[in-house]
Amino acid sequence: MTENVPLTTSGRLTTFVIAVTLLACTVTAAVTYMNVRASEDGHAERLAAGTDAAAADIESYLTESRNLVSAIAREHQKLLTAYAGQPESAELRHEIGKALRGAFPDYFTFTIADRTGEDLIQDIEGFVGEACQANIREYVTHLADAGGSADYRTVIHPQANNYHFDVMAPWSDGDRLKGVFFVSLFPTRLQGILQTHQSPGHRLALINRERPYLIEVSAGGARDRISLRREINLTDDEIAAIAAKRDIPGSRWRLVGYTNPEHRARERTDAWVVAIIVIFLLIAGGGAAAWMLSTRTG
Repeated sequence: MTENVPLTTSGRLTTFVIAVTLLACTVTAAVTYMNVRASEDGHAERLAAGTDAAAADIESYLTESRNLVSAIAREHQKLLTAYAGQPESAELRHEIGKALRGAFPDYFTFTIADRTGEDLIQDIEGFVGEACQANIREYVTHLADAGGSADYRTVIHPQANNYHFDVMAPWSDGDRLKGVFFVSLFPTRLQGILQTHQSPGHRLALINRERPYLIEVSAGGARDRISLRREINLTDDEIAAIAAKRDIPGSRWRLVGYTNPEHRARERTDAWVVAIIVIFLLIAGGGAAAWMLSTRTG
């Protein structure tokens, strides 16, 4: 029959030190795990708030732009009519441009189209491309069908060194629809809105709803600018990291917010490196204490 031998004082202390060390290591790992999860939840909350605020500002900007173009078309109806009849007049074009610059200091270009969507200004610089002309024809068709009121879903139009989006308004002569006043704007303001609401480690991007994950505009600029530094589509890791998305009314855009995958991975790595160092020190300290206690006699 085996006789139980009571632990000595040093043995009991050694057991206690080992138990405390293991408990401290477990608590360190658990706290680190919870902190990592809390950090990711915090990112998601901040991204949702930033995405909401940016989406509201973009929608407001688009609405304001449409209202301003409509107001200019109404207030300068005679000027537009005169220019449509004399498209070679630099003076008339300058007057319209002056009115536009008061509302849009960095506007790109403008033109006037008739009820069939035909460009009346003969854009010899080629600024009003095929995509723009197709949108004009679609818009004036909707205007005619809707009795002079129609929506146009804004989208970025690619043009070498001049990526832009368009704003259109009815061009009327009293109650008679004559065509459309068409204004192209650079996406500078959109870029600024995204920069304002984008927190460190986060990314906000306007993507095309009809071409999923194609970037239209980001805080780095329109697609032509960001293509110099990265792919023009969101990567699989970026798509997986999307924590918030909002469709922008009156456009083909969806605003998405995601944590930069590299930033998120770095945060997790840093947290666990610190935890591993702490656990190593706990084990080393606890092991040394246990060894010293074990060498003591009763």
